[in-house]
Amino acid sequence: MQEYIRAENLCKSCCGSTALDGVSITALREEICCVFGPSGSGKSTLLRLLAGIEAPDSGSLTRSDGSPAISFAEPALDDSLTPMEILNLHAALYGIPRRKRRGVIREMILLLDLEEARDSRVCALSSGLRKQVELARTLISPSATLLLDEPMSGLDTIVRERVWNHLMMLKSIEHRTIIIATARPEDAELCDRITVLNKGRVLAEGTVSRLRSMIGPEAVVIKPLGSRKHGARGTWGDKRAITMAEQDGSLVVEMSADSRPAELVREISGQAAAVRLRPKGLDVVLEELIARSDRHGDAGEGS
Repeated sequence: MQEYIRAENLCKSCCGSTALDGVSITALREEICCVFGPSGSGKSTLLRLLAGIEAPDSGSLTRSDGSPAISFAEPALDDSLTPMEILNLHAALYGIPRRKRRGVIREMILLLDLEEARDSRVCALSSGLRKQVELARTLISPSATLLLDEPMSGLDTIVRERVWNHLMMLKSIEHRTIIIATARPEDAELCDRITVLNKGRVLAEGTVSRLRSMIGPEAVVIKPLGSRKHGARGTWGDKRAITMAEQDGSLVVEMSADSRPAELVREISGQAAAVRLRPKGLDVVLEELIARSDRHGDAGEGS
């Protein structure tokens, strides 16, 4: 599949501190990628480099289809304008034909729930509405590549769901490339590929399932047979588990890093009515990857 963005070994220093240290990332046509990491990990700096707003100190960057459109984590809006004026201005700057602008702008107003605020000055809007205007002025762009920095931050559940549906449409129907930078695991989990970033370095890269597999299952959830319920904790408790707790009639066995859940499942076969693995959330995956990096003194994937 065609690569729209390829960045290799990007390095960037800001005010004497290293913001990015050898970061590589690719984004393909018709793909939603995520740069996932805690605050201060270098996500915003990376997006500014990918957009061409700033230049890297070293490394290479290629974009195959023009300049991306970018939305910022902190809205970059003219306080003296209204949302309608901002969208009209950006529609013109993006080269959207005049005959199509009204429909495109109307779509963004409805998508981001800006109907009541459309004619208010930005300076009078709440931080949440300002964020929605910032996102709308980017999503109106016909650019093949969109760079979105914390796009769902501050959005309510209904608007967030609508925006995600819109992004999925842009990917699958319009074949766009979208890169999202976020610290929110619930948004990272919806992306096709994830690059985990911390302290300006890549910890890992892959799909959600691959990242989870690097850490292992969070827990084995066991529903004992009726006759085994009372003795189950003692029988299964010493299987290199961290903790065991009862939850809705089942035993939730938290596994240690060196445990083999498959061995536990085999040992309890015939004694349990049901067994399932409960995967780790991406927040737990991130914490473990950072802990491993700190232990080894190396942020690389192989640590």
